[in-house]
Amino acid sequence: MPRRWVFCALFLSSYLPLFCLFGIRSAGESNPAAIACALLVLAGAAGTVLFLRSARRKPRGRYRLLAVERRDGDVAAYAATYLLPFVTVFGGGWRDLLSLLAFIAFLGVIYIRSRLIYVNPLLAFFGFHPWQVSASTAGSDPDPAEGRTRYLLARDRSLHRQESISAFRVLDDLLLCAEED
Repeated sequence: MPRRWVFCALFLSSYLPLFCLFGIRSAGESNPAAIACALLVLAGAAGTVLFLRSARRKPRGRYRLLAVERRDGDVAAYAATYLLPFVTVFGGGWRDLLSLLAFIAFLGVIYIRSRLIYVNPLLAFFGFHPWQVSASTAGSDPDPAEGRTRYLLARDRSLHRQESISAFRVLDDLLLCAEED
């Protein structure tokens, strides 16, 4: 079972730009909302750092990519959900805040369950590109997820079929490409 904190960290970091923009927009109109957004921004940033540090402590292995598909377009679609707070009239009232929180929670559940949580605008901002890959391991221990489709987060790389990479296995369905020495 994946660790819940990983999903919470990725959820908060994926909405960090929205919390930042919403905090700026609510400043002066709803100071409690602005303060809450500032705290969420800090939690999202800390969660991202903890996620990346923790991921680099996971088992590192060699993987041969059997199939690769770049998923950068999903990041733009994800970021489009940020438009809702800006096309609506915001008065800073409790109904506005409650409806926005319900919207974010609803999207969060959908994105986590569909594993789109790995498609993360903050990670993209830091140079990570999401890939959907099928990979085989190059080692003595067979990988239980061998041949299954999973996500790979790679920084500024072009990946190709049959390429061999070094990656950390963060979760059964998530690899983080290791920086080559």
